[in-house]
Amino acid sequence: MRRITTTVLTLGLAVAALTGCAVSITDDQDAAGPLASPTDASSVEVATDDPRPEVIAPPAPAASAAPEAPSNLRTRDEAIALADTTIACTPGLVIADDGKVVRVEGACDDVTVSGFATAVVLDDVSTLTVSGSGIVVYAQQVGDLVVSGDVNTILWRGNAPRLDDTGVATTSTRDTR
Repeated sequence: MRRITTTVLTLGLAVAALTGCAVSITDDQDAAGPLASPTDASSVEVATDDPRPEVIAPPAPAASAAPEAPSNLRTRDEAIALADTTIACTPGLVIADDGKVVRVEGACDDVTVSGFATAVVLDDVSTLTVSGSGIVVYAQQVGDLVVSGDVNTILWRGNAPRLDDTGVATTSTRDTR
């Protein structure tokens, strides 16, 4: 059975090469933001008149274009209005609440946010460590940002933080909304 499969695949590739088919992959995704809408998709075009295979790279984003905050997130003010808890910043603050919206008032030297599906609204923080999954952090100013975990989003308003990102699908961007 394996020999038949290998033979069929080899013959299929040979026929495609001899007939002059070309495959190009184009990406119609808008380069304006880090998250695409579900209707954006790549398309495959097949042309039989060109014997050379051609691969077209997606368009590069403009060098001066800064990524924008994902449009599906609430604004900082909306998140503050939805806060389950409001606390004052304390040295070495750790927020490990799952599924909560936490407002932290005041400047902080060191804040750690962990857990699952948590939203945190901060003022200024010198070092922000984010671990866990599905965390959204709104901050005025972040000095150092250390991110691990999966699908975490950090929105900041001041200068760009120094970033150490070992996470998966992390979004860290200036919040201009």
